Amino acid sequence: MPYSIAGKNAMLNALTALATHCGLLTATAITAVTGAAATDLLTKAGHGLSNGNLVMLSLLASEGAGLFNDVPYYVVGVSGNDFQLSETSGGAAINFTSDVVGCTVTKYVEISGGSPAYARKAVAYNAAAVGSADDSTNGAVFDVPAAAVVDAVGFYSASTAGTLYGIDPVTQETFGGQGTYTLTDADLDLNGDRVAV
Repeated sequence: MPYSIAGKNAMLNALTALATHCGLLTATAITAVTGAAATDLLTKAGHGLSNGNLVMLSLLASEGAGLFNDVPYYVVGVSGNDFQLSETSGGAAINFTSDVVGCTVTKYVEISGGSPAYARKAVAYNAAAVGSADDSTNGAVFDVPAAAVVDAVGFYSASTAGTLYGIDPVTQETFGGQGTYTLTDADLDLNGDRVAV
């Protein structure tokens, strides 16, 4: 359903009151994953996933009806080479109604460690206007440990744990040594979704 600007602004103002912190994520792609609609099981030998892992999918248009590209899911029901997905951490497995013939499952893990230690950063927003909420804190500077790879920014409800509200891929940056990562802007936009640079 197309939303009016007033509707988008109302939704964004509610979201910005909840998504109060940003965190940095590393991505690992698991390719050639198959799935059987009859069992709702996805399969990949040596997938390395555990219950509770955060993932997003890259599906072909004709596969995995009931699953969606670029939507955060949580891994549940891991058994050997098989696993299932849930919309919430520890929730019920999703029923998909067409087979998956070879998708990519990308696992996201929040960065940790370092000295000074990595930590999520608080973010605040101006009131939404024209379907966009501007980051009034003008981004954040994160301490990042050596060997970390930044692939995405997560929007959370708390400085630790909390609820994940969204993931925004960014240009990959790899750190050879301890360093800092600058998130220059973290706007929320319902006209073109989240924008992080």
